[in-house]
Amino acid sequence: MRTRLLALALPALALTSLGPVRAAVTEANFHMQTAGDLVALCSATQDDPLATAAVHFCQGFAVGAYQTLSGLQSGMRQKLFCPPQAMPSRNQAIANFVGWIKANPSAMAEPPADALADYLITRFPCSGR
Repeated sequence: MRTRLLALALPALALTSLGPVRAAVTEANFHMQTAGDLVALCSATQDDPLATAAVHFCQGFAVGAYQTLSGLQSGMRQKLFCPPQAMPSRNQAIANFVGWIKANPSAMAEPPADALADYLITRFPCSGR
């Protein structure tokens, strides 16, 4: 009995000692079906074979979506979000978005632009301005 328990426990212990396993970027992430795909692209590590393409895609999408959302609200009387005058760098802004969405996992299933809009509305509310 003890041998059988050890045989079952050792593989489990080995897996837990590996630490968190990071999923690699896949080509499917570039289809941007969900905000989770955007997060995967924006979180690519340097050792990922698709890292360069992922980071460039992430930054291009994020900047394009931000510019589109900003343009859409430019003629609105009541703004959806009000970013500060001193904006963070592009890399910091994307890292902040990734951190926010990881703290709000239900947003991972949203369309990417919707999740970005939710982040901006939450992070940069216009109340009191």
